[in-house]
Amino acid sequence: MYKCKNFNKTGKVLLPSKWRSQFGLLPGKLAELRFDHDQIIIEKANLDSTHNKRLISDNGSIHIPKELQQLLEITEEEEYCLYIDEEDESFILKMITED
Repeated sequence: MYKCKNFNKTGKVLLPSKWRSQFGLLPGKLAELRFDHDQIIIEKANLDSTHNKRLISDNGSIHIPKELQQLLEITEEEEYCLYIDEEDESFILKMITED
């Protein structure tokens, strides 16, 4: 796990630069976002896939599309954790649920 913080109303998530560079997710490059078992996987885009794709911004953030926010039932200011998967070169975004 990298860190946990509150989801903001704009839907932007800052990806840590150390791993962004290592995974090839540089500003202006496309990242692929896919919903998988109550989490969002963020990785370098496969242009042949039909998953959501977003550009990495100049500051290294990425916008989580509304449809993925709805699938995870994300509401403003809920807490999420960002995990680093170095083996698969991806980021994993999981919402914190209170049981």
